[in-house]
Amino acid sequence: MITLKYDDIALFMNMPKLNNSDILENGWWSIFPKSSLKWIRLGRFDRPIGFWLLLLPGWWVLPLTSLDLITCIKLMFIFFIGSIVMRAAGCTINDLWDKDIDKKISRTKNRPLANGEISNLKALYFLILMLLIGFFCLYQLNVYTWFVAIAAIPLVIIYPLAKRFTKWPQIFLGLTFSWAVPTAWSSANEEWNFGILMMYIATVFWIIGYDTIYGCQDKNEDEVLGIKNSAVSAQKFLSIFVGSSYFITFLLLLFSGYLLNANYIWFIGVFLCGFHYVSQVVKLKNLENNNPLKIFKSNVTPGLILTASALSSYLTF
Repeated sequence: MITLKYDDIALFMNMPKLNNSDILENGWWSIFPKSSLKWIRLGRFDRPIGFWLLLLPGWWVLPLTSLDLITCIKLMFIFFIGSIVMRAAGCTINDLWDKDIDKKISRTKNRPLANGEISNLKALYFLILMLLIGFFCLYQLNVYTWFVAIAAIPLVIIYPLAKRFTKWPQIFLGLTFSWAVPTAWSSANEEWNFGILMMYIATVFWIIGYDTIYGCQDKNEDEVLGIKNSAVSAQKFLSIFVGSSYFITFLLLLFSGYLLNANYIWFIGVFLCGFHYVSQVVKLKNLENNNPLKIFKSNVTPGLILTASALSSYLTF
C-alpha cells in the first residue's frame, strides 16, 4: 500500500510545501544531556504554553472562593506542579494514540514517538511517572477533590480519539482542559452552584476557540489527509466560529462572576479579555500575515488578566 504524505501531494498539485515543525532546537533545556532532550519533548516541557492554559482556569477560580490568601497561594502552587505533570501525561497519551498520524504531518513528524526515539513501552513508563507525581499533588487536596479529578480520566483518554469519530474534537478538548475549574472549586470545599457551572462552560468555549486557532497550523495537511478538527470543519466561517466561541466565553465570564459575587475588578478584567478576544478574531481574517501559533499563545494574556482580577478580592479598597 502506498501512503502519500502532504509534501508529495503538494509537489504534484503545486501547493505550498510546509515545514513548520514544532520541535524547538535551543532553550533552557540545552543545559541537560542530549539524552534527556527526547523526554523533555515528549512531555512538552520545552513549550510551557500548554500547562499555562491548563493551569490558569484553576488559578482564577481559587481566589473567587472563601479561601484565605495563604491557603489560596498554597493551592495555587499545588495546581502549578500538578498542571505541569498532567499536561505532560496528556501529551504522552495523545502521542501514543497519534504517532502514526504525527508521522505524516510536517509539524509533528519529529516528535519522539513519531520518529522512533522513544518506544511505546518507555513512553508508558514516563506516563506512569507523571501520573504518580500528579496523584501526589492530588493527595494534598481534600478527599472529595480526588473523585472530581479522577472523573476527568475518561475525557483525557477519549480526547485524542475524538478526531476519529467527530469533526469537532475541540469540544472534547474543551471539556477536558477546563477540568481545573471544578477541581479548584472542590479543593476549596465550596458547595456546587450554578455560578461555577457557568464558569466551567465559559472555559470550555474559550478552549474551543483557541484550539481551533492552534489547529490552523496544520489545516492544509489535515484536510488533504482527512484528519478531522474544527479548523478544517469551520474553515469557511473560521472567524465567525472562533468569534462566537469567544463571545459566549465573554458573556458567561460576566454572568458567572456575578453569580459568584466577584468584585468589580473581575468585571474590568473580563472586559479587557473581551478586547483581546476581538483582536485575535481580527487577526484570523488575515492568517497569511498572522501566525496562528502566535495568536494561540497570546491566550495566556486573558488567563493572567482573569487571575489578577480574581486575586484583587484579597485587596482592601
